[in-house]
Amino acid sequence: MTMTLQTYDPRQVDQFALRLLDLAAILRQMANRSREHGIADFALHDKKALEWCAKLEQWAHKTQADLEVRILQDKAERRGRAAAE
Repeated sequence: MTMTLQTYDPRQVDQFALRLLDLAAILRQMANRSREHGIADFALHDKKALEWCAKLEQWAHKTQADLEVRILQDKAERRGRAAAE
């Protein structure tokens, strides 16, 4: 699988986050429904989902760190321009 580097504006990041929250809501609903109906446990094929979650967590931490670096670079650049004026 080839990784793609796409630029995202804050609205697109919000849309991505909302998509993840929708998935989390489905899982929470499943947990609540199983409690409501007295189902103590049920089988899930979770291996791939857990792998994807682990990769998604790593990706989120890396992209967060990349954003923080970008913020620091932009601040330094603005300070440099302001000092030159």
